[in-house]
Amino acid sequence: MTARSEAPPPGSPRRARLVALAAATVALLLVIALFVVPRRRGPREIRVLTDRTESHLAPLFAEFERATGLAVRVVYLDKGLLARLESRPTEADLVITKDADLLELARGKGLLQPVASEAIRAAVPERFREPSGAYFSDAYRARAIFYSRERVKPEELSTYEALAEPRWRGRVCMRSGYHDYNLSLFGQMLAAYGPARTEAFLAGLKANLARTPGGDDRGQARAIYEKKCDVALANSYYMGIMLSSADQRAWGEATAVFFPDQLQGGSFVLRSGLALTTARENVAPATRLLEYLVEPATQDRLAALTFAYPVAGKAELSEINQRLGAGQPGVVRGVFVVHDVPLAETAKNREAIVRMLDAIQFDQPR
Repeated sequence: MTARSEAPPPGSPRRARLVALAAATVALLLVIALFVVPRRRGPREIRVLTDRTESHLAPLFAEFERATGLAVRVVYLDKGLLARLESRPTEADLVITKDADLLELARGKGLLQPVASEAIRAAVPERFREPSGAYFSDAYRARAIFYSRERVKPEELSTYEALAEPRWRGRVCMRSGYHDYNLSLFGQMLAAYGPARTEAFLAGLKANLARTPGGDDRGQARAIYEKKCDVALANSYYMGIMLSSADQRAWGEATAVFFPDQLQGGSFVLRSGLALTTARENVAPATRLLEYLVEPATQDRLAALTFAYPVAGKAELSEINQRLGAGQPGVVRGVFVVHDVPLAETAKNREAIVRMLDAIQFDQPR
């Protein structure tokens, strides 16, 4: 006959010890399950923060997902990308911006980590890579002069500074002088020309405005079409965008693109940029996405979608871009001379440019 031990009575010290031991065992098993036992995970998700146009990037991300099996989750912003990155520095694995100047500012704030990729170093020319590897560009576009085909002859145009001459009084349109695109342009001018020439240019440009600065770049082409002005500063890729849009084609057909300063050092350009944030978990897959975006086939697709100039040397320009600047000396099938200014210099000039604009009340209503 087997003796059976009886359970300790409720409330006894032994009973309390057994309950405590059981609870501790359960807690230990939960810890092991959570942190030690490998868990099944779905496809690793790459988190992207961007202020670029969704219709331009979404097709590229979809192709990447099909090719690699990696998922891409994107937060699209209209503005405020740098502020978002500052407030949530590891929300995304990588950041893609239409204005690489913002990445230089982010680098200075310690918000980026270097991109370590031989594939990117091989694909992207040195002038489009930040020296420490903090970021690089995948494409660029000229900050060009759009002019009326009807009222302006291309031989009347020459340089950015010429737009400040009295003969253009009341004939110039542009968006706010404080917009990132213009802050970048003016910052490059300050680096290339110095304070005196830049201040003189801004004062003369303001005097020649046909209306209060405002709207977007396509709005300036529309103003030319509506005969509100004759010339405007705008990004070169908007010509392709307008000509590809039924409701904006007339604006594009009424205007043409001139690349300034082709005989005086080249046109200033705005660069899109890509970088890794300080998030650590997905560095390898995020780097793979960055590499994909500068592969030749992707660069060709990027050029077709955005009408920007891809940085990879073998990429083909869109047919529309190949017609830009036709007839201009030095411009061959849309390829123009670029005035390279390091982004570090452009970014550090922003505050000085804002002070210059404030001093002459550049955006003051007219």
